[in-house]
Amino acid sequence: MAKRKNGAQPSPTDDLATGSGKSNLAFYLISRFIIVLLIVTALESAIVWLESITLAPLLRQLATATGDAQSLETTSVVALVQWAISLVSAMAQADYAQVGTLASRSAAVVVLVVMLIVLVAPVLVGAIAFSRLVLRKVHDLQAQRERELEEIERQRNQFITDVAHDLRTPVMAISGMAHALSDGLVKDDAMRAEYLSSICEKSDKMSDLVSSVFDYTKLGSGSFALQREIVDLPQLLLQEAAAAYTDIEDAGMHFSIHVPEDRCAIDADPLQLSRLVANLIANAVKHNGPGTEIALILMRQAGAAFVMLADTGAPLPQDPNVLFQPFTQGDTSRSSAKSGSGLGLSICKRIADMHGFSLSVAQPYGRFTKAFVLQCGIVD
Repeated sequence: MAKRKNGAQPSPTDDLATGSGKSNLAFYLISRFIIVLLIVTALESAIVWLESITLAPLLRQLATATGDAQSLETTSVVALVQWAISLVSAMAQADYAQVGTLASRSAAVVVLVVMLIVLVAPVLVGAIAFSRLVLRKVHDLQAQRERELEEIERQRNQFITDVAHDLRTPVMAISGMAHALSDGLVKDDAMRAEYLSSICEKSDKMSDLVSSVFDYTKLGSGSFALQREIVDLPQLLLQEAAAAYTDIEDAGMHFSIHVPEDRCAIDADPLQLSRLVANLIANAVKHNGPGTEIALILMRQAGAAFVMLADTGAPLPQDPNVLFQPFTQGDTSRSSAKSGSGLGLSICKRIADMHGFSLSVAQPYGRFTKAFVLQCGIVD
């Protein structure tokens, strides 16, 4: 089976708070410095060669004309320093004859200054160019970080709004029925039993939502760590399939299992990986109707294991990528009878990301309408 692209939305570029972000910044700065250094070195070499065949002979001619060629046989910098020192000394001693002699060499000095400026110019330009590159990179990182913080804040506010939305309806219903029972407004025993049953049902729904929110936030906290060990993937899948088999049959669906029993070892947290698989199966049962075939498939290829949870139900009516966002559901509305917390797939995605695994959606998938594909690395 060909490797499939991850269905999740692309993550933001790493910022400076992460090790990867720091490595990327260091690589960027070092690579740009080397490029600028090579360009400056090349320009300096070209300038030295040009000066050696143009300005240097002219400088020697001017020095010879002033009768002081020997002093300019050294480097231009030394000659310029010698000239400046001699001029200052002559002026300090009021030796105007010597000042005049030195001034007559002004043409040679001009040539020296030009040569120095031309030599220094590539270094200055290179330094300015590198500084601008660094400033531009820092500005881009700051702007990117601000966008990420804004997105995090937006998602946090949306998360709180969604939790409040999903809690408000059952709380109001429970409050209304509890007050009706407390005030003696429900006289019929059958109606009272129905009210109590509805209160229990909505309380359980609230409990499930709170538990899901707790699991989702716990997995996203920096303090949570996976308890990784070597796991036999086929055995784990078969155990989860056996646990879900009765629920699938009761829902009027057909469950097909294609999991070879040959050992396939992966490095994973067995508890969290079991939760991921169980959530995928529960999601397929919840969002498909009777007569649907649900298939659990395990395939190996090129050092990787692919776990597919496929079904023949209705296709997803929206972009499959958004299913991994919190409180996103594949059916029509949040208030539908089938809707759950909307966090099941988000929890699955977080578990997969923490393991370094890939979780995506393929639609269609062979003879199936859709499939959730989990890719894991094999350790043996």
